[in-house]
Amino acid sequence: MAVHLISYLKEQFTPTVIDQLGSELNESSATIQKVIDGALPTLLGGLTRRVQDTGGPTSLIHFLDSNDYRDTPLDLSQVVGNQSEIAGLTASGRDFLSHIFGDNLTKVTELIGLYSGAKPQSVLEVLAQIGSILMGILGRQEQEKGLSAENLETLLLGQATEFHQTLPKELNGVGSLLGFDELVTPTGPQTEVQGTDNLSSNVINPNIPKSPEGERRHENVRWLRWAMIAIAVLILALLIQKCSQNQNGIDGVSTDSTRTVESNAVEDTSAATKQSIEEANGQTTDSTASGPLGTRDSSASNR
Repeated sequence: MAVHLISYLKEQFTPTVIDQLGSELNESSATIQKVIDGALPTLLGGLTRRVQDTGGPTSLIHFLDSNDYRDTPLDLSQVVGNQSEIAGLTASGRDFLSHIFGDNLTKVTELIGLYSGAKPQSVLEVLAQIGSILMGILGRQEQEKGLSAENLETLLLGQATEFHQTLPKELNGVGSLLGFDELVTPTGPQTEVQGTDNLSSNVINPNIPKSPEGERRHENVRWLRWAMIAIAVLILALLIQKCSQNQNGIDGVSTDSTRTVESNAVEDTSAATKQSIEEANGQTTDSTASGPLGTRDSSASNR
């Protein structure tokens, strides 16, 4: 079973954490609880709707990859009560909220405030803290475990219907604003919808499934990359072999390095051969020497 996102995030808000947040935000614990009840499905539903947009999964993965999660806490209990750490958590969470909701963030905050009775600023603080924790979970998976756009889309769509159904009826305005009617989990057994579990389910490594189709696509890309590398190596080897062949210094034409050249020392200089050459050409020496053909070496023959 893949990590159950709503339950996982709800576990962040223990009674102690809720009381501490209420004290810091000057809100009652009951009010903070209502903010959480509205914020969790709103955030997860909004994230899923963002992923459903064309290019949404890839855009989100790029956003996650651009952040550093070394100082992001694994849960709120680690930082609650520490003003400086809460401030940093809230700042990173707001960037995540802006990426998810865009221009609708202010309206979403106002609607949850009307539902819960909390100040819009308090709602934004809680939303940002939830967003930062969620971003840290997904960001670590992306950077350390290779969470892909397909994996992320598979995970969220596998729980999309629940995000819609968990939204309080009093927040139908949020649902209409963000298009929650489109939050529907694809039909089929869960193993087909969410893929094969691949990570242990705990705070550091929540169990995020892989999409079989997405994994096949990435495997094809990896195979093609190695094939291209092999072809490049082969071409390079052929070029090196070509360059290592002997070439003359005039036109670069390759010559046969195994050919042997017969030296003057083994040329046939016997008297019979010379006589044969003299009868045929009138001389046995260089034919390029000056003088009429047949008479150029007459002085030597007279002698």
